[in-house]
Amino acid sequence: MIPGPLFSWPQLLLLLAPWLAAALGAGLLLYRLRWEWRHRHLPAAQRPRFWRAGVAALSVLATVGCLWGLVLAQHIWQIQQTLEQQHRYRHSRQHFVLPQDFQYGELRIPQGSLIDRYDPFDNGEPQRPLSLRGLRAVRFPHPVQVAGAWATAMETNPTRLELAHDQQIRPVAHFDRQAGDGYGAWVPDPARPHLDCKQGEYAWFHRPLIDYDIEAEFGQPEPDGPAARFRPSQWAVTHCESSWGPIELQPAAPADATPVWGALLPNATP
Repeated sequence: MIPGPLFSWPQLLLLLAPWLAAALGAGLLLYRLRWEWRHRHLPAAQRPRFWRAGVAALSVLATVGCLWGLVLAQHIWQIQQTLEQQHRYRHSRQHFVLPQDFQYGELRIPQGSLIDRYDPFDNGEPQRPLSLRGLRAVRFPHPVQVAGAWATAMETNPTRLELAHDQQIRPVAHFDRQAGDGYGAWVPDPARPHLDCKQGEYAWFHRPLIDYDIEAEFGQPEPDGPAARFRPSQWAVTHCESSWGPIELQPAAPADATPVWGALLPNATP
């Protein structure tokens, strides 16, 4: 399908009107200066009339066009202010300190956790219900048990934990190329009942996909709160390492005079 024009002709004329008016005004000013120069030697009483009907009409058009330009500029400024405000609201809800405990799927994330999330359905409203939809990473204020491991930070993609102390983590999974009808799959590792991991290392997990009705949820926000598809009980550790790099989170957005969070969602656990 051939895309239609971005603007119709009337809309294009409205956008170009201030520039045309400015050009017309500049032309009238030059015409006036030229008229003054040509008749500079004549007494005022003998000079031909400048404000003829055509000049007056063009001057009115130029004035109206310039006034419309001011209205258009004010409107564009208001749009820019709205967009900047929406960006601030979205940013404040992407990087923030959790104001209260929040149940996200199987995990209860404690108050004071530093959150990094992205919600494509956040349109920058002044307030939205407290949500962790689109959680990408979290740094806990104290060690929290996730998937049987005590962690100080968590990243969801890839799925890994920053370990709070030396510990044994189970169950263990490995990739078996013969499983899954020859396509390969992550399966329990019979040779390793657990992994011995050190404080400060990062434990990596296989996180199985959770089935849901894609067609029914197409174009809809994913579940949040206790209904979120976040089930660490299904994870299996694959390896521990310390060379990949830290779990990095951006600082929390500066607190605004207007709170960006409203009430909890009806299904959220306070």
